[in-house]
Amino acid sequence: MKNFLRFTLIIGSLLCWGCSGDTEKEEEKPLETSTSFLQSYLELSASPGEVTVTVNWSATLWEIVMDTNTGMINQISPSQGGEAKTVNQRTNVKISYTENTGLEARTQDVFLVNKTTGTRTKLTIEQSSQYKSLAITLDPSTKYQHVVGFGGMYNPKIWLAANNLITTSDINKMYGPDGLGYNILRLMVYPNENDWAADVEGAKLAQQHGAIIFACPWDCTDALADKITVNSKEYKHLKVENYQAYANHLVKYINYMKAQGVNLYAISVQNEPDMDFTFWHPAEVVNFVKAHGAQIRATGVKLMSPEACGMSPEYTDPILNDATAFGQTDILAGHLYQGFIGTASTYEKNRHDYIAGLYTSKLAPASKTWWMTEHLFNDTEKETNPSAWIFQQWAYTMEHLAKELHMSMDGYCSAYIYWYLKRFYGMIADSDNRSQATVGTTLNNGYILSHYAKYASNTTRIKVSSGDSDVMATAYVNAAGTEMTVVLLNMKSAYFYAKITSPTDIKSITAVESTDAYKMKDATTTVSEDKKMGTVLMAPKSIVSIRVKL
Repeated sequence: MKNFLRFTLIIGSLLCWGCSGDTEKEEEKPLETSTSFLQSYLELSASPGEVTVTVNWSATLWEIVMDTNTGMINQISPSQGGEAKTVNQRTNVKISYTENTGLEARTQDVFLVNKTTGTRTKLTIEQSSQYKSLAITLDPSTKYQHVVGFGGMYNPKIWLAANNLITTSDINKMYGPDGLGYNILRLMVYPNENDWAADVEGAKLAQQHGAIIFACPWDCTDALADKITVNSKEYKHLKVENYQAYANHLVKYINYMKAQGVNLYAISVQNEPDMDFTFWHPAEVVNFVKAHGAQIRATGVKLMSPEACGMSPEYTDPILNDATAFGQTDILAGHLYQGFIGTASTYEKNRHDYIAGLYTSKLAPASKTWWMTEHLFNDTEKETNPSAWIFQQWAYTMEHLAKELHMSMDGYCSAYIYWYLKRFYGMIADSDNRSQATVGTTLNNGYILSHYAKYASNTTRIKVSSGDSDVMATAYVNAAGTEMTVVLLNMKSAYFYAKITSPTDIKSITAVESTDAYKMKDATTTVSEDKKMGTVLMAPKSIVSIRVKL
């Protein structure tokens, strides 16, 4: 019996131990918590907008914070979230940002905070500036051609109506001290001496404002001419036996203008001897210059030749290659009607390279220069729909006149003279309905030419480099070496922050800018504390002229 009771107690104890163990539960393991951004770096444009970033999170609450606010971010939504018992989730967060109107890119760090662990994960957001950094480096130690200046053709009385002739007010606007800065005026040598007086007052006024006056004949006069046929076409032509009489005609014009108070700087042998006015064979231009150049130059007036329509080698090379004719030629003159800026065309590129190469190969060694004495841009002028007149558009002016001015200066040209100063495709508006502006109002062309006239006349071109191929740059230095100027063409639809460096300390920097919206407006400029750098802001599709005082 005792044994039975002992066995029962043992079994009962065992059963009780087993029941006690069944009531205990295993402890739950804590969930693994984590937070991260899907990326660590984000790049934004300068314009205002909104961007989505992704937050990865698991088993925690999270919050996005900024230690500092640069003004870039104006809202984060949602800025917090998460849940302690939910794992492996993603939340899209929208970040809205403001426009970057500053000159440099700006950076903002945002942090994703794990509320359980306190861990902070960084996302760096960089917003570019609307201004692209542009390096402009000036090197005045490398000098090229002397630049005389810029101007245009005085409207000839024998071709235009009286209401389209240039007035005193027009001369003051273009050549006056507060005007557009032009300093070269081209006159026509009228074949009839009775017409010479018509241009005297305008020329005298321009001269009083400091302008250089030069003249070109179109017509050798009926009395001295015969007719010849070239390529089945008949032309007026100067008889060889009348060369002396023609030289006397030019000298008489020079002396007449001088007696009236107009001191001509130069005179041409013939405007476009290869065209429909008075036709000259290339050899005839050479022979005339050889025989009579000295007589004309003895007046103190420089002689221009050959002034062909396309400045073609056919006319230019014979002058350059004849020692006597070249010796009597002070200025190699010509026009660019056969193309110069369209270098994508093999023909135009060859022409450009030929013309630009004349200075270094022939002219500079002989201390001579080349002048571009006539060109115009009037595409679509015959369209009847005004909306089709592209010659009025700023983009057209930039792609044509501005680009040609740049390429001419870069191609060692010493003077650029446009065709009519006062015309619907010229510098100031005339009465033609295609002017689309009040008579005498400055047109796009007028402002473009002014940018060069005011900043490059009476200087020497120097070496300059631009950090962007879409920003064309030419630079100049004055005779004293105390001032450098730069003309920049921004052909791109982008803002630029130009940083101009010079080997000489910069005392001050000023600039003016023209765009489709405004003309000759003061640009924003600065000079660094160490005087080593000047800065200029440039708008898209703009021309900017800069003056650097040293």
